[in-house]
Amino acid sequence: MLDNQDKVIRLIIGGFEINTWDDASIDSAIDTPAEQWSFSLFSDDDLELPASVKSGAKVQAYYGNELILTSTADAVDEGCDRSGYALKISGRDLVGQLIDCSVPIFNGRQMNLEELINKFVLSGDMGPLFNNFKIQNNSWLKNKISVEPGESLWDAIVKAAQVTGQHVWLEPDATLVIGDPFKNAYQAETSLQLIRYSDANNVLDARYTEDVSNVFTDIKILSQDAKGQHILAIGSAETQLNHKRLKIVSLSDVETKAEADAALEKIKKDNNLQAYSMLATVPDWTLDGKVWSTGWYINFETNRLSRATAKWAVVGRTLTLSRDNGKKTSLKLHRQGDWAQPLLYKDPQKSTSKKSKKTKTAKSDKEEKK
Repeated sequence: MLDNQDKVIRLIIGGFEINTWDDASIDSAIDTPAEQWSFSLFSDDDLELPASVKSGAKVQAYYGNELILTSTADAVDEGCDRSGYALKISGRDLVGQLIDCSVPIFNGRQMNLEELINKFVLSGDMGPLFNNFKIQNNSWLKNKISVEPGESLWDAIVKAAQVTGQHVWLEPDATLVIGDPFKNAYQAETSLQLIRYSDANNVLDARYTEDVSNVFTDIKILSQDAKGQHILAIGSAETQLNHKRLKIVSLSDVETKAEADAALEKIKKDNNLQAYSMLATVPDWTLDGKVWSTGWYINFETNRLSRATAKWAVVGRTLTLSRDNGKKTSLKLHRQGDWAQPLLYKDPQKSTSKKSKKTKTAKSDKEEKK
């Protein structure tokens, strides 16, 4: 079925292509793993499906020639009655497989990010599903985490990425990416507009939300270094509040003033990320000739919402298709600059183990002399 841009929405499942969809929904969000998708159709005539179209089969979705989803089908539902035939195929993105399955170990182990992905994803049971992985910053890849029996692959990968100060997300071609989702953000050339009495509007609806219940004017980080010395980081934030709000946070794993300052900045950004947000719906699935994607930067202009005119970051998007309303895209937006990467973890175990070894050696020498 061709749309008004002469593009076909195609779903290939088990090598079989279906392009007569009536309804579709494809979610993608940087901050939410295993987003859902579904395609459904109704036909007067029955659709004969080959044996390869089944739950568990590989799925790829295209808009025209652009790949927008790689996954496996969780469910294939068929129905029929006197009026016709119905088909629905649904699932989650491939992160769902990593959430469902455990790391195949039976004893606790120390592992780093590359070892986890290479051994248990690309070369393991998940190898046929995932295409590749990319790491933006490999400076801290030697940092290890503790992986316990029964822990999900996704939780272990996220934890291993966090100790390198990086985030994890999935690209439409099934590539795992570790890094900053906004490091090379695409800046949309076309601004979004919702102006009263304007014929140039390209936004159907929008809702701007401010919630400062977790925003503070002053924040203090308390901790101790390895020698037991007091560490303090103090910061203030610009807010629309007319009164002071103080937040004191005690962090036992912060060991230097630089780490305390970094923790302070992350807390401020995380609070702002949740405080200022906007949901918007736009027609069609594309902007600037590209299918909407997370990790974009956009400009939004309006005279109908008091404080929504700003530069925004696309944290989530949902592509939808329906018989009645055609193609739309729902956007989950947060202010540009409020996204913060995980705090970089510096493993102190190496220096600690050396000290303990020297201490034990010194003790044994004294005992021998006695």
